[in-house]
Amino acid sequence: MTRAVVSLLAMGGTIATTRSEGRATPRRGAADLAGLLAGLPAAIRTVDVRTVSSRAVTPADMWTLAEAVRREIDGGADGIVITHGTDTLEETAYALALLVDTAVPVVLTGAMRGPHLPGADGPANLTAAVAAALHAPLARYGPVVVFQDEIHVARLVSKHHSARVAAFSSPSAGPVGFVIENEVELLLGPPQDPDRLAAVAPPDRTVEVVMAVTGSGPRMIEAIAGDVDGLVVAGIGGGHLPPAMAEAVVRVARAGRPVVLASRCADGPILRGTYGGPGSETHLLGEGVLATRVLSPVKARLRLLFGLSAGLPATDLFPPRTPSTDPVRSRH
Repeated sequence: MTRAVVSLLAMGGTIATTRSEGRATPRRGAADLAGLLAGLPAAIRTVDVRTVSSRAVTPADMWTLAEAVRREIDGGADGIVITHGTDTLEETAYALALLVDTAVPVVLTGAMRGPHLPGADGPANLTAAVAAALHAPLARYGPVVVFQDEIHVARLVSKHHSARVAAFSSPSAGPVGFVIENEVELLLGPPQDPDRLAAVAPPDRTVEVVMAVTGSGPRMIEAIAGDVDGLVVAGIGGGHLPPAMAEAVVRVARAGRPVVLASRCADGPILRGTYGGPGSETHLLGEGVLATRVLSPVKARLRLLFGLSAGLPATDLFPPRTPSTDPVRSRH
């Protein structure tokens, strides 16, 4: 019987660290990590993409990783596992959801404790990720994150704790499944809408995120508006901005640069038609500001960045909607 092939693509991160002068630095490659796996019914094919802390990962690296994933799939891999630092793992997972159309499972994982620490979680996370990559029905979910035996879809997963081993969650829905005894148990169906963009291209645009806080004025928006191709604003609550900041955001939108409104809240959608007055969601949407529905600001940025880079109109990426639009279908 032919053994399934799982391609292990390494990006660095805590799971790949060794200690030097008392500090952990990523140095181990995919072949080293493959040595942690034992007893799984798969042949492991190893590829080193990058060996860095995830704080250093860029959208260009995400594109390079997406190309590597496509090559491995074209080369006959039955599943893909990507090891990655946890700080920006959720962003890379969502970038792959935008960029890769796959018929095999694509699974991202990592570690919170380095291999030199007691209770290192890397081997268990990696083993569970490979088991998930061998479960063919998982491909319908798009790229997923497997951490602490939980399976999370890329659109919803976030790193909710900076240091605990159980660092990842999906506030809006929870995990879609688990890995128990190296077998996958799926609890929820795949996302109704695919995240993948209608066209893809290497990132060549600049999109920044600005967070609203109490009393925010126009200064930050005005300082960067001329240097970006698009802007994501992490609004307060259901999509609100302090009035002075809202005025600056509206000016950018009127000038023809796409501005996308997201929420700085960990859970919940952008509202469409509840509140009125300066800085309300109805004011901003009425002036041409676009809005995500449930995407976090960092993922809305990636959608806008890669979409604009591929020549897609911002209104296709974040379609304007009225309050009567069915919210169940308003995923982005």
